[in-house]
Amino acid sequence: MAQVSLFAGDAYALIATASGAWGAWRWLGAPLMLVGGVVATLAVCAHGRKLTPLPEPNGSLGLLQTGIYASIRHPMYTGLLLMAFGVAILAQKPWGVVGALGLSLFFNLKAREEERRLLRYYPEYAAYQTRTGRFLPRWPQ
Repeated sequence: MAQVSLFAGDAYALIATASGAWGAWRWLGAPLMLVGGVVATLAVCAHGRKLTPLPEPNGSLGLLQTGIYASIRHPMYTGLLLMAFGVAILAQKPWGVVGALGLSLFFNLKAREEERRLLRYYPEYAAYQTRTGRFLPRWPQ
């Protein structure tokens, strides 16, 4: 329910609040939206029909470690956040950026809870965490 409320608040900020005057900076929003859409689409395709909004591990899916999940543990959240920031920047909506920051905090907390559950469900998850980044690919070490 919190997730739906945050998305609704962000949508309200994008629709009902005043725009800024960010000049050429606003065009940074378009590539963020594009990259976010690609990342989210890759995550959805990897899950297929087994996708669920719940943080509980899906035993029928197993631990995804291929495709986009070979680099990022939560690519769906990454894609949604990139799109949220992209729309806010393109629309020049300061309150939209605030809404995207709220979503960032929420998804970070949700990802932490999911990871606690995944560690209990999949013994190999700890090793997977060391190889991948939570929202962005881990830099080579």
